Amino acid sequence: MGRILATHSYFLDLASEEVACSSGVLLTDNNIKRLSIRYDIDEFRHLERTDRETTMRPEEFEDAVLNIRTAIGNLPDSKMGQFVMLDAVRALYEEGGDAIKIAEAYLAVSESGKYTSVGKGAIEEIIAISGQDPLHVLNFLKAVGEMQRRKMNFLYGRVRQKAWDGAVSLDRLFEGEHVPDDPTVYLDQRYIDYLARNGEEMGRIHWRNFERLTTEFFRRQGYEVDLGKGTRDGGVDVRVWTDKDSKTGPPLMLIQCKRYRDVVGIETVKAFWSDVHFEGAEKGLIANTSSVSRDSKKLCEVRKWPMSFAEAAEIQKWARTMWRHAPAIRDDE
Repeated sequence: MGRILATHSYFLDLASEEVACSSGVLLTDNNIKRLSIRYDIDEFRHLERTDRETTMRPEEFEDAVLNIRTAIGNLPDSKMGQFVMLDAVRALYEEGGDAIKIAEAYLAVSESGKYTSVGKGAIEEIIAISGQDPLHVLNFLKAVGEMQRRKMNFLYGRVRQKAWDGAVSLDRLFEGEHVPDDPTVYLDQRYIDYLARNGEEMGRIHWRNFERLTTEFFRRQGYEVDLGKGTRDGGVDVRVWTDKDSKTGPPLMLIQCKRYRDVVGIETVKAFWSDVHFEGAEKGLIANTSSVSRDSKKLCEVRKWPMSFAEAAEIQKWARTMWRHAPAIRDDE
């Protein structure tokens, strides 16, 4: 395949469009450069907003976009879609399945015009036509979906326009509070995915988004949570109860969030303990993006205060457990 001759600006715009339409995350030129340097994506790291021309093979551009999507946590890896499909077919044959029969049944059902999507009815018909194990059919269809999810939208002229529900700006994670459209969640999954892959940037995110990340983590643990107003909250950022019924009484736990670069010291711990004691909570937690001083921990131990601390490594682990592609994480990690 030949090379594409175009300006640096063209490649930057095309990369931004491909990533936004596929992942829902809007990247600036600076975002692309930062990620390209961090993850050694050579095709993009030298691009500048200029009319200077350069060349790039389509497959090189596609590989770079997939690497960017992996870097922001949108994909678990940067494999091209055809190789994901090839791996699935190989695994299917090793398990005694017949990928050709499933593919033929899939095409027959798709072209029948009976279904607008591959739902329960379509899947049952594919199983019946192919005569294959239902699990093999489901794995094949999952691979088809993943292959389609990884394809380029604009590079090969497949589409000129694409309907989508909008993107969130990556810069918003760092520059100001972002309130998700879904009122039942506290931080957009796309930001969580980014932090799962780029935990070292946890200390840079907007302080209010750090509070939202903390609240979302405990919500997903099954607790009833209440995020504070963010200002004039008396030092209590999050309140946690075991369930909705228990909200009539004191919280199970109070949480103070410190998006610090410095070490959390004794005075901060003392002040927060007074809030925990005053509200009658069973325990307190200081979640911070740096660390807590040894003296602060010793003070809590000596005075038998029911206080715990989630420091930088633990906070990064929270994000990884909430990643959309999260594997099982052991307690000792």
